[in-house]
Amino acid sequence: MSRKELSLSAEKIQPFDLEHLREKAAQMNQRQMETPTTPFPKDPSRWLSHYRFEPRSVAFTSEGEVEGKLSWLMGSLFDFSFTRSVFAPYYSKEGGHCFDPASLFFLEMAGWVDLYSDRAAFRKDLIQQESGRRYWELAGLTGSIPDEVDLSNFRYRVGSQAIDSLLAQFVLFFKEFGLIKGELLTTDGYLVPSYCRFKGCAYFCEGCRELPLSQAHRQELGQQLANGAKRLQLLCPFPEVVQKVREATTKKGKPRLPQVALLEVKYLPPTQSKGSHHLWLAELLGLSADKLPPLKIRWCHLQQGPRGELWARCPKVPSDLEGRVGYHVDNKNPEKKELVDGYNDLRTTDKNEDLDLEMPVAHSTYQANANEGNCCLQHRAKVPLPRVPEGVEVFDGAYDQISIYQEIRRTQGIPIIAYNPRNEKLSPEALRERGYDENGTPYAPCGRLCRSNGYNAQANSRLYVCGLHCPPEEQKACPHGQKVRGYSQRMSFADYPRLIGPIQRGTPAWETLYAARSASERINSYDQEVILKGRPPRLRGLKAFSFSGAIRTLAQLLRRAINFVLDVTYTQGKLLAAKT
Repeated sequence: MSRKELSLSAEKIQPFDLEHLREKAAQMNQRQMETPTTPFPKDPSRWLSHYRFEPRSVAFTSEGEVEGKLSWLMGSLFDFSFTRSVFAPYYSKEGGHCFDPASLFFLEMAGWVDLYSDRAAFRKDLIQQESGRRYWELAGLTGSIPDEVDLSNFRYRVGSQAIDSLLAQFVLFFKEFGLIKGELLTTDGYLVPSYCRFKGCAYFCEGCRELPLSQAHRQELGQQLANGAKRLQLLCPFPEVVQKVREATTKKGKPRLPQVALLEVKYLPPTQSKGSHHLWLAELLGLSADKLPPLKIRWCHLQQGPRGELWARCPKVPSDLEGRVGYHVDNKNPEKKELVDGYNDLRTTDKNEDLDLEMPVAHSTYQANANEGNCCLQHRAKVPLPRVPEGVEVFDGAYDQISIYQEIRRTQGIPIIAYNPRNEKLSPEALRERGYDENGTPYAPCGRLCRSNGYNAQANSRLYVCGLHCPPEEQKACPHGQKVRGYSQRMSFADYPRLIGPIQRGTPAWETLYAARSASERINSYDQEVILKGRPPRLRGLKAFSFSGAIRTLAQLLRRAINFVLDVTYTQGKLLAAKT
């Protein structure tokens, strides 16, 4: 990678070079030192590492890249000692020795900032003297080097909440620096698959691992075996799941009931002697061994309890029970939807139009089947930026909910949300019958669409008029023809929150703002393609995915900010060279 020369004017980029960032970072570090903090509970003598911040010189290659990768510049700018107080509540005085949490946090950040999508590869370089020496120096490692168990315990111990608080601090820092404005925010999510195989059932739960079977179930399985069935199965024991599957398959024209396959056998020639499988299965199902033909068990999800009770395990239950199944458009066939068993990462992006810069400012993780619109307000509360009057917030149709419009307008923001028709009838006849189109524009009595005549911010309403664009003959016959602007109708936000707002839906101005939603898509694509390098994280469980998503978002924020500052510095160098 080589630095790029920015096309922005010298006046715009002048405050954002490396020297200015170093000055601002020094001020932030000084404030953190002067701010009272929660002391770390373990005595320093019991730390296996001691993180210490020291200003370090930074060298650059001929292409403008940092010698020692971006983590070296990050470590020379920011003092992460204050993170001990952030992580202090997750540690106790008891227990043995531990690594300094500031050291572990820096290593976590360095791995993502330097684009180690594979944690094993980062650990391999960390233990090497040549490639790991700079990480040892920056993280304060002296004798011991944390292994993957130490890092995993750190992630599980602190969770995502602590990382979210650190993300908020850096977002506010870059807002103070000027890279983030908070005037145009856009939110979008994408599905991340769990490290487990989806086996076809979207309704799994903890109970699927231990299904109690009654005597009637034994008899039914025995009857299937007596009838020569090679695969023994029972109806799913959860009535609500049976109902959902029946309804879903009926809509597709192939109604069926969900079956739980429990056992598969292979029948042997009658002349072959009966082995241990034959006797075990006869005992398990309470059958006479003489009545069973010789057979061999291919696979089995049945087991017998200590008191002779029979238990089953559904073969379709995945190893990650916290993940859920969501849908997204198949990349290979946009007309189809692809099932993803995992989690939904939501990110809010700040788009600085003056600098043409996009920065992530908040992150949340939910199960894949969660409705993004239902999670929006909870996620929006995590955005640390103060609300800007008339600030624009952009969402896709999944967020087209009245509560979201009302909350954004309550804070004097402007919601730009794609219209989600759901099951509404939008034929021309249906629209005329209800009195307004999908953009909220009302129809005049003659059937023509009205035009906006301005928005009243105090009343939070918009006035529509017909404008008398009909022929003079019609104007004479129209009861509104003598008015200056003809027919008029006022529509308020209180009555039509999804349609009425400061910027009229469907206008070029609205479309221009909605186009900014692609900023969130690019931030999510950057996370997938650049940070993760197209390989989903090998994780299971909501807590693990929440931590991973939060720290990747923080790493992307730092990468984008530092790279932009380096591009500014490189561009200024080019400009200075051109003047001399």
